[in-house]
Amino acid sequence: MARTAHRKALESPRPDGGHLVKPERLQAVLEAVRDSGDRGITKAGLARKLGGTAMRTVDRAIALLEEQGARFGKAREGRPAVIHFTLEKAPDWDSKITPHARMALEVALMALEGTATELWYDQLEGLRTLADSHLSTRDRDLFRALQEHVCVRGSADDQQALDTRMLTQVLLALGHPDGPRELELTYRAASTGRTSARTVIPFTLTHDVFSGGAFLLAWDPAKQEPRHFRLARIEEARASAKRGLIPDKRPLEQARDLQIGGWFSPGTPFQVRVRIGGSNWPQALLDAPPALPGVEVRKEKGGTVLLSFMATDFQGPTRFVLQVGAEAEVLDPKPLRTHLAATLKAMAARYR
Repeated sequence: MARTAHRKALESPRPDGGHLVKPERLQAVLEAVRDSGDRGITKAGLARKLGGTAMRTVDRAIALLEEQGARFGKAREGRPAVIHFTLEKAPDWDSKITPHARMALEVALMALEGTATELWYDQLEGLRTLADSHLSTRDRDLFRALQEHVCVRGSADDQQALDTRMLTQVLLALGHPDGPRELELTYRAASTGRTSARTVIPFTLTHDVFSGGAFLLAWDPAKQEPRHFRLARIEEARASAKRGLIPDKRPLEQARDLQIGGWFSPGTPFQVRVRIGGSNWPQALLDAPPALPGVEVRKEKGGTVLLSFMATDFQGPTRFVLQVGAEAEVLDPKPLRTHLAATLKAMAARYR
């Protein structure tokens, strides 16, 4: 549902009723300063952004914006010193995140909070069209960054409602155009129910068919390792202004690409090979291969199929194999066979 954003008209009155600076030029100056970020922009740079306008026009535009509530940072650099303008506060009729961007963010929040990951994925993809048609350059960068940090495989439902205030902070820290910000969060552990405070550097949102919900994959500076945090168990979050530094992204990339149901390990990845028979499973897997990392399904003589995929932790493959039941036999790796044998023995003991 589109909502029309009503803004106060931009005015720069002269005594004769004319305008010293056209409203669209005020908007252009504001966007140019905003898009310059922490680097800032000089008056000469603003003049070029306006198509080579006179410097006095730039001066008037800045003065009018300040009269209307804008506050600019003015850092002197170089010799001779040149002022670099940064935007500290938008004028009264504008905001750093435009009304259109706020609406788009709400769409993202509703998609993440909703039931199906397919909706989440479709809505995030749809943000690109909305951004290109309505948002400022800075806002487009925000949503482009968010799209690059979302990994969805398969379809799974998360019935736990998410706190949109918490989720907004997670998204802002994750999708900052200049790189992720440190994220301070309060997390409730699944095993004990206890909460703890920690500071992490967000990397990616993940959601696959086995996870049953969305996870935040982040770097934990205290433990010096990747960690997965289920979004529904993050009770509070606050995006810091401090940029997060990740010493090596490769462990995070491996965790993102090879996690199954939120399970991953920092060790060497391994290939899982499973032979699956039965009257229905082989054709079902050929028709719709499961959403597993690097999955391949090959038909064999005798009606079985050979399923192969990559993993880093035994828990994910074990969960998949158990859902197939007695029709599945793990061929490789041997340690996974041993792990499954021990798991099945423990399960059988419960049914004596």
